[in-house]
Amino acid sequence: MIKGVITGDLVNSTHIAAEWRQTVVDALHVCVEESIPLTPVKFEMYRGDSFQVVVDKPEYALAIAIALRAKLKAETPDQQKLWDARLAVGIGEISFESDNIVTSDGEAFRLSGHAFDHIGKKRLSISTPWPDFNTDIELVTRFADDLITSWTAKQARVVYQSMLFPKLQKDLAEELDMTRQNFNYHWSSARGQLILDYVAYFQSLISKYSRL
Repeated sequence: MIKGVITGDLVNSTHIAAEWRQTVVDALHVCVEESIPLTPVKFEMYRGDSFQVVVDKPEYALAIAIALRAKLKAETPDQQKLWDARLAVGIGEISFESDNIVTSDGEAFRLSGHAFDHIGKKRLSISTPWPDFNTDIELVTRFADDLITSWTAKQARVVYQSMLFPKLQKDLAEELDMTRQNFNYHWSSARGQLILDYVAYFQSLISKYSRL
């Protein structure tokens, strides 16, 4: 069965003060838990600042990757450099899935791991078994990555809420204790609709290529 695997680590983790380390971990856990209504998800941290996520429905792997980055930024305390992560999304078969993610194996793990090893200065990368898919998604991913990297905490909070809890904007604004005008400002400046369109494009490619 085709699944998604996200391999990641925290950006500049050594600069995160000790008193905030648990808050960072909690932010990742909360994001994973709030993603479960979309798809079954497994999450595991290792080596202190590295982690992997297994996404049962691969079409949601990118949305969850973006949500993880948004959650980290949104939960960054005032006066701290915004938290972020480098994430490599791999799509493919999983031949062996154990209780511990790090001992699991398969195409999705290898593609995710290889993409992460070559991520360089990027913070988002996608790798699949389909060369044409990879070509189609690569350029738009570079644009999206640059946009996500530039988000403020408030922009990230607005996009996160909109991605995982799609509702009317007035209802989302109330949940975030924002005026509707303030919500719309951060949504627009974050290019939120473009991010949703990017996720939808990824999902359409998954649907197309997984049937081949």
